[in-house]
Amino acid sequence: MEAANPPNRKVAITGLGMITALGVNTDQCWSGFLQGRSGIGKIRRFDPKNCRTKIAGELPEAYFDLEAEAFSPREFRQSTLSSRITMLVAREALADCGLVFDEETKKKVAVITGCGGSVFGDEIAFAPSGRSKRKVPIVSHGMLNALSACLTIEYGFQGPSFNVATACASGAHAVGLGFDYVHRTGGMCLVVGVETMVTEETIQGFNDLMALSERNEAPEKASRPFDKLRDGFVLAEGACALFLEPYDTALQRGASIYALISGYAATSEAYNIVAPDMDGERIALTMTLALARAGISKDAIGYISAHGTSTYHNDVAETAAIKKVFGNRAYEIPVSSQKSMIGHTIGAAGAIEVAVTALSLKHQILLPTINYEVPDPLCDLDYVPNTARPCRDVQAALSNSFGFGGHNCTIVLERSAL
Repeated sequence: MEAANPPNRKVAITGLGMITALGVNTDQCWSGFLQGRSGIGKIRRFDPKNCRTKIAGELPEAYFDLEAEAFSPREFRQSTLSSRITMLVAREALADCGLVFDEETKKKVAVITGCGGSVFGDEIAFAPSGRSKRKVPIVSHGMLNALSACLTIEYGFQGPSFNVATACASGAHAVGLGFDYVHRTGGMCLVVGVETMVTEETIQGFNDLMALSERNEAPEKASRPFDKLRDGFVLAEGACALFLEPYDTALQRGASIYALISGYAATSEAYNIVAPDMDGERIALTMTLALARAGISKDAIGYISAHGTSTYHNDVAETAAIKKVFGNRAYEIPVSSQKSMIGHTIGAAGAIEVAVTALSLKHQILLPTINYEVPDPLCDLDYVPNTARPCRDVQAALSNSFGFGGHNCTIVLERSAL
């Protein structure tokens, strides 16, 4: 039976785990973000000669060393690249939160993953031992819900367990649903956003949609959100885990808190399968609803982590939406996109961006939008160009995610006093 909880209960982020093109743990990734470093390079894992785009935000080479140490040959054979990276970021987040789970607590821990489609990454992944490519023979591990199921089996968590697949908004929806579960029940939730879609077939598919950058000779300059010279997004892979628990529980046990989640909202555009409505109306509504449900004024928002894909349609629509919500004050609010540094990790993106927004609030420093060099008259906000920016007294932020199919999601975060 679910416990009755006050409607204004906030949810604390007390554990993080992260692997991106910038590093194989949260500290490495955060350091790369602060430096404004690009993790995008020429594709190493397969020969991209048949692709118009030959660049991506691939996992670092060190990741495969980490994988070799963490999994036995048998575990490797019975898993996928996406399930292994999910397990690794979850381990980091659970160690980071500092909790020891007894049997009663495990019954209240939910596991929600966000993944838009990665299941067969091992078909093209090179194993550390030099083993040849292979297809995963076990059908069960090719299911998207296997990502959350494997975590429940590994840790004995018996709360709700499922995967969310809403394309580029999958990770954000997973965070939002995790927040909702903790807020509503007083339980805890392990959230993971993950994607390993850097394959020849996926690159070619996005090329057919004319969605990817083809700036192959300067990979580190290819992802350039809000810049007039952008020519598409850069596909990337990665994963991020967040451990969520009630704020009062975190306070009672003296946990280190990264930030608080106080609300979220999700809407559908009902417009187009691959493009946002350029007037930004539904995106604006999503932000407005999230603020209302969080119970905070839009005047309290001091930073926006943008979806910021480096595509014309997204960048213009998101900029227009921010202006609709905040009016003239939109020009005073710093906005930046981490995708400028790691590329677009699709299902992992929303979770990564919530995590780095939490770190930004905790450390009071805003991450840059690198490669912002030529202003676009239609994108004229403060995008924190090229260099991280220390800030003072930023108490609340929004993290936006918008997926193919018109899936919109906004998460509201607040700074913790601890």
